[in-house]
Amino acid sequence: MSHIAARMLRRLTRNTRGAVIVEFAFALPVLVLMYTGGVYLSDRVSASRKVTVATRSLVDLVSRTMSPTIIYNDPSSANAKSHMSASAVVLSPYKLDEAVEQISLLRVCDATHAYVVWTQAQTQNVNGSVVTPTVSSHTAGTLPTNAAQSSTNIVPIPANMVSPTMIPVSPDASNVCENLAPGTSTKTQVGTSGGWLFMGTITYDYAPFLSYLPMTSTTMTETIYMVPRLY
Repeated sequence: MSHIAARMLRRLTRNTRGAVIVEFAFALPVLVLMYTGGVYLSDRVSASRKVTVATRSLVDLVSRTMSPTIIYNDPSSANAKSHMSASAVVLSPYKLDEAVEQISLLRVCDATHAYVVWTQAQTQNVNGSVVTPTVSSHTAGTLPTNAAQSSTNIVPIPANMVSPTMIPVSPDASNVCENLAPGTSTKTQVGTSGGWLFMGTITYDYAPFLSYLPMTSTTMTETIYMVPRLY
């Protein structure tokens, strides 16, 4: 009897027909994790690219169709709702209600700062059919009224966005960004001169479509500056 048992045991040790199944069982979780991780990274890159393209579309549309001088003279009449709604569609098939679009008109006051002339922001429902205005991260000034401006109307800009001809020069050589009081013969008030820039920003709250994986949500933000084509 022991002889038979020993022979069966030797046969089992030499039999490798089930080894592949065992190895596959060990490898399967790793393969699934690699696959889902790759899909997640691909989707995240795609969403980031969508945010960039949508932001560029927004600034390009506004810079081609809205006049900075008209906005400056009557900021309350400016409305970029249709432009922001059109740019949001670029985000599809991602959920539009996770995105906030913002556009601002800036007037350069020195090499690294600009005055906010006008700003508008909005979000929308999941398919973009209902638009809801939201608070902009910028604070627009009150020019062209003859009143003192606030330092909160000044925002930083990349130094490589402006050329020397876009930077205003005050008669007394003071920094125009610091001249918040109404202009005089010796000082140029901030926001009354300098080159124009449109600044578009889209913020998107990205959530992984595979909720069971340990992958966190993230906020994607893209900001693009463009010089107006229309004056």
